[in-house]
Amino acid sequence: MRRNYNKQIEKQQQVTPETLVVGIDIGNEFNAVALVDKLGKVYGKYPKIYNSRAGFNYFKEIIKNQQKINGFTKVLIGLEPTGHYWRKIAYFAQEQGFDVKFVRTTAVKHQRELDESSSAKSDMRDAVTIANIVREGKYLDTPIKDGNYRQLRTLCKFRESLQKYNTAMKNILGTVLDDYFPELKKIFWSIEANGLRAILEECGFPKDVLSKGIFKIQEILRKSMRRKAQADKKAIQIYKAAEESVGLKEVYEADRYKLKTSLEEVNRLKVQLKSIEKQIKEILEKIPEAEYLLSIPGIGALSTGIFLGELGDFKNFRDYRGIVKYAGYDPIENDSGQNIGKKHISKKGRYLLRKILYYMSMSVRQRSEYFKNYYLNKLKNRNRFGQELRKKEALCAVTIKLIKVIFSMLRNGRCFKENYSSFKLKLAV
Repeated sequence: MRRNYNKQIEKQQQVTPETLVVGIDIGNEFNAVALVDKLGKVYGKYPKIYNSRAGFNYFKEIIKNQQKINGFTKVLIGLEPTGHYWRKIAYFAQEQGFDVKFVRTTAVKHQRELDESSSAKSDMRDAVTIANIVREGKYLDTPIKDGNYRQLRTLCKFRESLQKYNTAMKNILGTVLDDYFPELKKIFWSIEANGLRAILEECGFPKDVLSKGIFKIQEILRKSMRRKAQADKKAIQIYKAAEESVGLKEVYEADRYKLKTSLEEVNRLKVQLKSIEKQIKEILEKIPEAEYLLSIPGIGALSTGIFLGELGDFKNFRDYRGIVKYAGYDPIENDSGQNIGKKHISKKGRYLLRKILYYMSMSVRQRSEYFKNYYLNKLKNRNRFGQELRKKEALCAVTIKLIKVIFSMLRNGRCFKENYSSFKLKLAV
């Protein structure tokens, strides 16, 4: 707590009487802008700064005029990184030599209630609130940077969107099977199985399987599966399942179109996801720090790419605690008087960073002896209520330890070694 307090004081001291603080409430078509000084005096409110060349030039002009009239030598801009709308004006401001900082959405909400004793929201009110948050030093340190980290972040976020769409298409495909050929799900290990996709492309309904015959089914499976004996066995199972299927008998053209289209989408998305992963690996080759993360057992190129893309340059963080908070793994206590509440993580950081750290922790717990032993030792510990830690709580502790180790490796330029002195690993802070 003391460390965070000193850090905020340092940020406040950076806002001098010569600093013009600009708060921007981001919008799709236009932005609301408020200009204040160190003491909170408002020098201008501009409800509509359009996201156009004319609007951006006007934005620059009003800032330059205030600098000229009132002698401001430094411009500090604060905004919420909501959606993707912030990028245009943020990068424009950075090109003009202005210092751009981010503020948390939750901070804006709380500050608005403190300033006006109301949660009522408007664009102009939020712009003033954001400016006040920035002048008080309550902004994030993450700078805007281009280069390889930005490329990784763009690819990883796009991949996450495609993954969600891919899951939706698989669910649609699953509904078709549930209605017309539910037995297929029990024959194949997954809806992604090559053999299943081959069958669905040629004969996706029981009546199609029966019309093709068992030998044709065997031929289809042999082309798509590596094990020929297994293909013949599954062909017999599929044919028998088609004879005894409880699925709907009447199949219309709309049903066939739904199956065909969803299957094509799943196949197309699989190719696109592989292509994105290939590009991520190519970018990682240009980032020296990737080597350190890849040296940890259980962490592959995709996890490394998502982690570095979401984190950016580790030098932006003073210590591992900044990364813990940035990912939303910082603990929250809910105590009042004699009532002691359970601790839980804040979940206020980057969702994708928090998600990949969770998967990384599960992987290193299984692949790395050091993290496995750390996890088992944590399970023996007791929480503030005297109860043994649950598996999820122990895994959360592994996540924080993993962040400590990664930060130490990046800071010192070292690869991970299982036989490295456990005493030195404990000093990874």
